[in-house]
Amino acid sequence: MGSSRLPGKTMMPVYQGMPLLECVVCRFRACRNVDEVVVATTTEKGDDLIAEWCANNGVSCFRGSEEDVLSRVAAAVQEYRGDIVVQMGADSAYLDFELIDTLVEHYRKGNFDYVCNDLVLTYPLGIYGHVVRAETLAGLDRRADLSPKDRGDVVRHIFEHPGQYRLSNVEAAGELRCPELRLTIDYPEDMEQARQVYAHFGNALFTTAQVLELYRREPGIFEKTKNLVQQSAPFIKK
Repeated sequence: MGSSRLPGKTMMPVYQGMPLLECVVCRFRACRNVDEVVVATTTEKGDDLIAEWCANNGVSCFRGSEEDVLSRVAAAVQEYRGDIVVQMGADSAYLDFELIDTLVEHYRKGNFDYVCNDLVLTYPLGIYGHVVRAETLAGLDRRADLSPKDRGDVVRHIFEHPGQYRLSNVEAAGELRCPELRLTIDYPEDMEQARQVYAHFGNALFTTAQVLELYRREPGIFEKTKNLVQQSAPFIKK
């Protein structure tokens, strides 16, 4: 709830009274290859609302450090005994359940520590998935040499140190390749756009292909967000 650019965005209504968090959970549960969805929020009083929503809606919830997001997620994984972790931000309004299934299948076919699709931006910004081996995440959390920045972003140390881990990046197929399109929630304009998109489809389970079709047919819906600045992402070269 403490987002600096859009405070309280996690519980802002997006579609027919559904808060953003509910949209994300709903789309996550559409994945065939995900067994359980766990919301890993903080112990801060401001996030009591998130924990209450989870309790009232039958969603597993774990609470931990606000600043050390890595330790929070690693502890949640241990608590719920996951061995493959699909890590996503709770503001992923356009979470692509088809992509996540593809990434998990790709992970299972290879001997990887980490599989993602945003080391190089080929999908729209915000259409992503991070699949990480639970043992890798636990080992990372045990390290004493990580910076506060590494601890504030669950998988940052992994993608910034490719020589230490077995990584694989999946690029978008031709019809899904649209890196110029912004589909994430960081600013008020992003939220306004998401509300328009959800209202257009009249449900919470539209696909990325359908959004891209809408973008090409009615680009004006997406005009307001095209010049917004992305502050942090794996594909951004420092």
